[in-house]
Formats: sequence, C-alpha cells, structure tokens
Amino acid sequence: MEGKYREIVILPAPGCRRSRKILEYLQSQDIPFKRIGLETPEGQALMQRYEMRASPGILVSGVSINPYDMLLQPQCKVNPEAAEKIFSPRG
Repeated sequence: MEGKYREIVILPAPGCRRSRKILEYLQSQDIPFKRIGLETPEGQALMQRYEMRASPGILVSGVSINPYDMLLQPQCKVNPEAAEKIFSPRG
C-alpha cells in the first residue's frame, strides 16, 4: 500500500453515522489513515485551523475535504468512485 494513497487524517465525532461509514469504508479498502478524535484537543485545533464544519473532519494531504463530497444521500453511504478520486494519489 505504500505510496498508493495520500496522507489521510480522519477526525470522527462520537456517535456520528457519517464518521462510522467513512471509517468502515477506509478499513474495508485497506486504505491507511490516521484517526484523531474530534473531541480531543488536537482534533478541536485541527477543526478550527481548517474551518471544518461537518463531521467527520477529513484531511487529505493537508487539504480539508467535505465528507458530503463522498457520501450518497439520503442513505449516508460512501460513493466508491468519489472516494477513490479523493483518496488516491491520482485524485
């Protein structure tokens, strides 16, 4: 997997369905990521620094990503094509 994906940081909120779906997707695809709890001081600082307004907070190579850009609504399901574009280095 080395070099196949960008640097990914996920800031999940406790009890958040979007957070759970995105984490499950990353794990099921063996996509490496760093998890920082949204409620932690580090998570709060990152959310403020990158002006994130939805959970989970997502950083891909230092760029804030809106979680809705990869979720199908209203079923709150990850769109694999959109996620691949966001997470892969080719994105």
